[in-house]
Amino acid sequence: ENDKPSSSNGPDGNNETSGNDGSSVKKEVAVGAKFTDTASYGIYKVTSKKNGSGTVEYVKPVNSKVTKADIPSTITYAGITYKVTAVGEKAFLNCSKLKTITIGKNVTSIGKRAFYGCKNLKKISIKATKLTSKKVGSKAFKGIAAKAVIKVPKSKLSAYKKLLKSKGVGSKITIKQ
Repeated sequence: ENDKPSSSNGPDGNNETSGNDGSSVKKEVAVGAKFTDTASYGIYKVTSKKNGSGTVEYVKPVNSKVTKADIPSTITYAGITYKVTAVGEKAFLNCSKLKTITIGKNVTSIGKRAFYGCKNLKKISIKATKLTSKKVGSKAFKGIAAKAVIKVPKSKLSAYKKLLKSKGVGSKITIKQ
């Protein structure tokens, strides 16, 4: 969580550090560092970074009383665009007010108990197409609303039905395209 540019970026201009005038300021965000994105009201952790882009994991919402959450496909922070590729373990654990969630198309993994105990979570939209049973943690969807509706990509309907049921989705929950 070092906001200062590293000393290896000399006077060649790789890192702009002026910015009291409101201009975009590039900061060094190290792998493992966390930051808050105000547009999506989420806290993210950098998982990789290379050549002006990278990947992040959605760690948790800024406020646990959130009613709607959107995990975007990409976010931009400090002038760098990151793909959001993961929802962290226990990210929304017991967020009992959460009713609606959208999971972006670049998400390839969802941590254990990510939505565990979100008893009012009734609408889930999954845009991602690369989720597998090895990449979705145990009990990720356990304890969501009994009559929830989960929308998934058409090409993944049968695979995701099987996958989601094995990760805690109850028998009364509708999974559709």
